Amino acid sequence: MSVNAVKNLSFLTRHLIRRNPFALARAAAMIARERLPAAELQQRQAALLRLTLETARHRLSRYAGMPSLPPGADVFAWLRQHYPVIDKADLIAGREEYYPRRGARRPWWPQGKTSGTSGTPLEVFRSVSSVIWEEAFHLQFWSWAGYSDGQPQAILRGDQIMAIGRQQPPYWLWDHYGKQLFVSTRHLSADTARTMLDGIAAAAPVQLRAYPSSAYVLAQAAERLGHPLRLRAVITGSEPVYPSQREQIERSFGCRVYDFYGMAERIAFAAQCEHGAYHVNPEYSLVEILDEQDQPTEDFGHVVGTTLHNQVMPLIRYRIADRARWVAGACPCGRAYPRIELSSGKVEDQLFDRTGTPVSASIITFALKAVTNVKKTQVAQTGPGQWELRVVPDSGYREADSEGLRDNFLQYVSTKVDVTVRLVEDIPLQASGKFKWVTQEWPGARALAAGGAV
Repeated sequence: MSVNAVKNLSFLTRHLIRRNPFALARAAAMIARERLPAAELQQRQAALLRLTLETARHRLSRYAGMPSLPPGADVFAWLRQHYPVIDKADLIAGREEYYPRRGARRPWWPQGKTSGTSGTPLEVFRSVSSVIWEEAFHLQFWSWAGYSDGQPQAILRGDQIMAIGRQQPPYWLWDHYGKQLFVSTRHLSADTARTMLDGIAAAAPVQLRAYPSSAYVLAQAAERLGHPLRLRAVITGSEPVYPSQREQIERSFGCRVYDFYGMAERIAFAAQCEHGAYHVNPEYSLVEILDEQDQPTEDFGHVVGTTLHNQVMPLIRYRIADRARWVAGACPCGRAYPRIELSSGKVEDQLFDRTGTPVSASIITFALKAVTNVKKTQVAQTGPGQWELRVVPDSGYREADSEGLRDNFLQYVSTKVDVTVRLVEDIPLQASGKFKWVTQEWPGARALAAGGAV
């Protein structure tokens, strides 16, 4: 079977599992509900939360001894009273308690994988239904940007659609089933930008879904080349989108940027409406913002979430490194979803390969997902095309693990970087208390960042 045939089969499988009639129906129902009064949306959230707590009591040994929610009790108060806040360290140290089947995944349970801002790999088991719900939430969000199912779109994210060493176009693959043009982020450079822009324009997408850093590089190239590509919207996510990036993307492609906020653990989802506000979707999860004592705060605090649709492995009051605060008042868009202001815990410097082409931090995570025998990692650029992977090893770490990590960078990130693995005792936090898992330490990078590599 040819490579394209294999990819087309994977596209068909993706749509049968994700963008199927169930996902479309769920998205349509949420769109119809999104302007209901907040009290009605909270009632639906409460019902989903009750089911989640009961599922956790029956599936996860950590919660087996929790008391059952009495009829008529306030489920939100019950949650705060009886369920402690947990984090990634708890999942890693207590796998047998927090995972179903003592951490042994069934083959039909999809996995969510992350290296995260801590540089520590983690996997989360998911139900097939939660994957369908995930697609529905994105379809709902895209509708805010004017997208309707069936319209063509281009994707410039982490999908590895071809060999990383490919030297000739096309650097994209058309998904006939989803009407999506998958463009290879790993091949975006000064030499390929015009070809990629032409390929995207030929597909006539109404929107581009991209990592902010990748969309920014493509937008810089479009402006420099005077390329006529115009879009209805650019959907960004998985990285913070900075004001300078947003301005460049919107100017180059003549459209607005709609950003979303999420994570592999699926404990929170916030998306920008047409007025630029980030709305937390109350049907996705229950989000709390808590201070250092795990108490609610109106100031910036930790994002803590409880999943509402993953009946395989519910996460209850799961705290991540990111920080945010609530925004009071109603939004002009008319949706009753709560608004949030993000102060992301992701502290990322721009890294470059040996040709001076920027490499997205989101792409770098692909080399670090689901690795074993590793406590923490940090990727630092120390010279032109020279990267150092600092590893805090766990028990059982061997030289073969270092070789596997180097191979991951060549296979999933870039063939134009030289990666050295160095074992360290620990990786210190910044003065702010944040963990810097990608760091630029090469003085020559300043000139590249100022001038733009593409």
